[in-house]
Amino acid sequence: MRIKKKDAVLPFRETMAYRLLLATGSLVLLFGTLYFLVGYIQTGNKVGLIISIAAGVMAGISLFYNLGEVRNAKVPASALKRAKRR
Repeated sequence: MRIKKKDAVLPFRETMAYRLLLATGSLVLLFGTLYFLVGYIQTGNKVGLIISIAAGVMAGISLFYNLGEVRNAKVPASALKRAKRR
């Protein structure tokens, strides 16, 4: 009988799942700010319009940052083995 060696445990914040969750959250935030932006354009509220534009720019930047970080994310070895078998 052999003792199986356990795979190294990756912290969740370094995995691809966490990075994709952050990117999805940024995308939802971007859509939300665009929704409010259209509403403020229709009502003519200048203060809300400026705030919505600033929030939209920040949400867009965070989306591209998080998508860039997906490249650097680690994938567990067991998931790589499953992907190679298919």
